[in-house]
Amino acid sequence: MSATTAEYRQRFTAFYDSLVEVYPEQFAKGSAQRIGSTFRVPGAGGLDAQTFYMRHVLDILFDDAQVIEDLITLCRCAYRGSPPPAEAVARVAATPGVHQTLFEATEAASGLTARIGTWDAGTDLFANILTNTDCALQMAGLYDHAKTRKTAAPAAAEGTMDQSSIDALFG
Repeated sequence: MSATTAEYRQRFTAFYDSLVEVYPEQFAKGSAQRIGSTFRVPGAGGLDAQTFYMRHVLDILFDDAQVIEDLITLCRCAYRGSPPPAEAVARVAATPGVHQTLFEATEAASGLTARIGTWDAGTDLFANILTNTDCALQMAGLYDHAKTRKTAAPAAAEGTMDQSSIDALFG
């Protein structure tokens, strides 16, 4: 399940490169050459890119189709503000390494927001999907971000605020 930051970056870049073959008009010279928040789809106007590619991105990280389905279910419930099914929460909770995999992959994806592969611009597609999935785990009660951050995260550079510190400013 888990890979190194470099391996995740390589996988994400290969996926992004493969989109050129599927959507050449989006990536041709003179076009946006990146996927923004809304991805134009003929006949449908635009789709939220994070929703459209969530399954594909999670498939890069996880081998178990049921875990992927459960993560998508948790994300949908978080988006809709509805309680997640207990079975999905239990299966994700019983799967070793889900949170750590998301954490490591998000770290890799964050490095691609400025530049990805040979593209002049980066993409936040991967970072957004993974961050939203992690938030859905928190909302489902699978872990407490503030407690986890204090015990498991590396020390931040002096003067850098982590997300729980930022959240505390508004709480």
